[in-house]
Amino acid sequence: MRETLQTLPHLRRPAAVNAAEYWISPERFARRCGRLGDRFVVPMPATGPWLCLTDPDDIQCVFTADTNVLRFGAALAKTSPHLLVLGPTGLTNVDGPEHLRRRRMQLPAFHRRVLAGHEEVMQRTTEETLAGLAFDRPVRIHDFMQEIALGIIIAAVFGITEPARAGRLRAATLALMHEASSRRFFLQTILATARQDGWDRPFPRIRRLVEAVDAVVLEEVNERKRTGELERDDILGLFLRTPGDHGSPMPDNELCDAMRTLLIGGHETTASTLAWILERATRHPDVVVRLNNAALDGDDGYIDAVVKEGMRLRPVFPMTGRLAAERFELPGLTIPVGTMVIPYITLVHRRADLYPDPLAFRPERFLGNRAGTFTWIPFGGGARRCIGANFALIEARVVLRTMLRHAELLPTQERSERIGRRNITIVPARGGRITLKKRPPASRRTHGAGTTAAAAAHA
Repeated sequence: MRETLQTLPHLRRPAAVNAAEYWISPERFARRCGRLGDRFVVPMPATGPWLCLTDPDDIQCVFTADTNVLRFGAALAKTSPHLLVLGPTGLTNVDGPEHLRRRRMQLPAFHRRVLAGHEEVMQRTTEETLAGLAFDRPVRIHDFMQEIALGIIIAAVFGITEPARAGRLRAATLALMHEASSRRFFLQTILATARQDGWDRPFPRIRRLVEAVDAVVLEEVNERKRTGELERDDILGLFLRTPGDHGSPMPDNELCDAMRTLLIGGHETTASTLAWILERATRHPDVVVRLNNAALDGDDGYIDAVVKEGMRLRPVFPMTGRLAAERFELPGLTIPVGTMVIPYITLVHRRADLYPDPLAFRPERFLGNRAGTFTWIPFGGGARRCIGANFALIEARVVLRTMLRHAELLPTQERSERIGRRNITIVPARGGRITLKKRPPASRRTHGAGTTAAAAAHA
């Protein structure tokens, strides 16, 4: 017997109540939805009902669908300010052949061989930032991770070496992020989605701050063109050298959107991910001991397992979405045109048939086991999988390894932090409060897998 949206389980509450709980209390919303099964419908204002999916077979169908039929960019335009902040040509905001074209242009910058060359920058930035961290008392590690992640993006992605220019880019980015996460802009976002008239209305603060970021990007681009420095190995350099389908370089407006997408999306999500990983780990003394030792011994396998388990339990995007531009078939279900299709990442990661005792923090789940393509999905999947996923995983490993070689993570008996919101991402409500104890230089072992020459020299 075929199902319809009408016959599926529904979250039977007013649409406005569902939306309010989703934004204000994402954990309570997830628990409520978790009782509804593999497929269910959540009434929502403005966008219409959401068809939520948690079964990996359904997730596979959605992630491998034609990107012009199930549209990610169109879904974002209905539910978030990505189009306004990241630009109309940003990789997150285009669909179909245009998305594939832009993705092909950018993929060479994220090849594993290229990413490996950024590890020294990641380590150095972590060490430099660590010097300003307070030890032996609780600190908001999210703030610290934001500083590290932004420094890495500026150095590895933009390759800006001129201190004044790097400072201007940092200041412009932080100002844009502050406004984008403000209550004022949050209310503007709600009104914009409720009106269903897109993001073309005046948003003077945001637009002015976007222009300030772009001005620094173009200053760097023009300086490289003037001096002929187009062969540098940072991601901006690769973008400047990569021709499009017709042999021409990326136009300035597209380049600004691409770099802003990496700058905003890359550092904010990584900072939140690292804060959650440490917030989860510090509440498990056995994990803390093993993680500290793994950093000293160069056991990258265990560090990677901790990273993946943290991202399983606290994916910074609780869900992803597609807008059905055409009728789409799942086994036993026809999805009508215009439906919001929502792979519910948090609930996929909490399936007991995939992850026994799913709410427990157990990094050993990923020791010797590959994360499932459609069962571990913090970066989405298919042609719309986050293009910076490998960069983010390498960065998380290097930052944790470096930090814990210089400082010992201490366990805590404090209650878990509530899940809070920072616009569309989730963050530790109290900033991920952890305590680090500075290691004496003699204890900073640097042998073992994953050790770099720079690490050995520093120790």
